[in-house]
Amino acid sequence: MRRLDRIADRIARLLVAVLAPLSALTLLAILMLMIADVAGRFLFNRPIRGAYEITEFLMCVLILGALPLVALWRRHVEASLVADVMPRLTPVLHWLAGVLSLGLFGWLATLMWTYGDQLARQNARSLFGGIPHAPFAYYIAALCLISALATAIALVRRIPAPDEIAPHEDPPRGAGPDEAGR
Repeated sequence: MRRLDRIADRIARLLVAVLAPLSALTLLAILMLMIADVAGRFLFNRPIRGAYEITEFLMCVLILGALPLVALWRRHVEASLVADVMPRLTPVLHWLAGVLSLGLFGWLATLMWTYGDQLARQNARSLFGGIPHAPFAYYIAALCLISALATAIALVRRIPAPDEIAPHEDPPRGAGPDEAGR
């Protein structure tokens, strides 16, 4: 079991190390695109062609890139109607929600991959920017699969979110960059 925990921790650290900066950089790209588009529109009367579509695609990258982190840290929006009435059921409900999420993410991954194949066959592109749609469908499928993996890890292992680790508290062994120094 300890080996499985170590593997889960490594995968979780890898997901955080890759997806958190990706999401931050994507948000920065959206911000810069919007500033450039508005400045071009009002100062030079030359907006960026397809800026709205590019923003939509970048929102896809942002939201789906952060979804595995939300699953890993168990930060989904949840309604606690039943848990407030019957607090003993809370762990069972969390487990059931995790299992359902795992299945749903897996199913969505297969649907999106099939849809990506269809978009690729049709050579579907955005109207103004001419951006192909298929790579984004494949990206969504891959991130749904990664979200399923993150959900599976969250079901068997509690991974603390960054704001849950107190500043004076040492992170769990193997969770930080200074692991080799110990």
